[in-house]
Amino acid sequence: MKESNNTAGMAVHGGEVFRLAAEYGFAAGEIIDFSANINPLGLPGGVDRVLRQALKNLANYPEIDAASLRLRLAGRHHLAIDNIVVGNGSSALIYLLARVLKPKKSLILSPTFTEYERALTQVKSEVVNLNSLHPERDFLLDEIIEIIKKIGPELVFLCNPNNPTGALWSIADLEKIVAALKQAGIILVLDEAFIDFVGPDASFADRVTYFDNLIILRSLTKIYALAGIRCGYLLSGVRINRLLSPFLEPWSVNSLALEAAAEAVANDHEFIKQTLSYIAGERRYLSEKFTRLRFLKPFPAAANYILTRIEPDIDCKKLRDFLFRRDKIMIRLCDDYAGLGSNFVRFAVKRESENRRLIEGLSAFQARLPESG
Repeated sequence: MKESNNTAGMAVHGGEVFRLAAEYGFAAGEIIDFSANINPLGLPGGVDRVLRQALKNLANYPEIDAASLRLRLAGRHHLAIDNIVVGNGSSALIYLLARVLKPKKSLILSPTFTEYERALTQVKSEVVNLNSLHPERDFLLDEIIEIIKKIGPELVFLCNPNNPTGALWSIADLEKIVAALKQAGIILVLDEAFIDFVGPDASFADRVTYFDNLIILRSLTKIYALAGIRCGYLLSGVRINRLLSPFLEPWSVNSLALEAAAEAVANDHEFIKQTLSYIAGERRYLSEKFTRLRFLKPFPAAANYILTRIEPDIDCKKLRDFLFRRDKIMIRLCDDYAGLGSNFVRFAVKRESENRRLIEGLSAFQARLPESG
């Protein structure tokens, strides 16, 4: 198990669709973005109507503390409104946590979402990447816990299901981790940005009031396809909420995001059910097709994306460029994830027609490769 303190050269991600469209002179809608893990079914019913209505009120300030959405989320999770903080996307809340908690030493279970390290580096935290989530290696849970306690961070980031590997921690394992960290005086930030693509039984949210060292991050933009207006939230107990409250910026979530998110949360039962079924079917299709491509190996995935390893003699940048030139397909190279090499690529699960177009492009790329042996 490898530890590293690398903080340099972290790539910027997100918003590449608009940059590439402008650079190559075509509409952003022509690009098929397999690099972003957004619900391919689009907005839940009623959200577009609510957004149009909200446009009429843009001359008014939004709620100063997002109270209506917090109340809606409190009902969803059977928590008090004071257990919930809403922000301009879950990424903004990651930076808020770094600024408020200012850990002298922090630990990230990697390879995982790169914004944890970026946010911690900004507050000059000593960041340790514990490479315990590599898809081709198995690590004992007790071993991971003991290493964390030995390193002695003040703050630990853990993503479930993990991005980009797609691995899912069980409730029992999470119970063991958070209890051990509580005993050691360590705060755990559990990022559940993609948990809605797994199912409600996989979430650890109902434990948030039992552990005063636990913070849970949730995204509203991925499952509801609202990435463009940014909205996320965190769940925590009273102790941590009191630490965060004085640092919350007023009007940090705009009125469009508040209205759209509240409508989505209020009427999402069938939408979530449909999404889970659709993602499972298309993920299975992609995994099976990936397995048949001789240059690509997929790993088991629990969410709406699949991590793959590309044969080491193949330049992933050439694969990326080939797919973009051929089909205007964007893919996510994983060379900036601590603990992964330059031969890993993550693919989002998209709509049926788009997934088939991806397989056609990958097959065309394989046809250009020399026969092995």
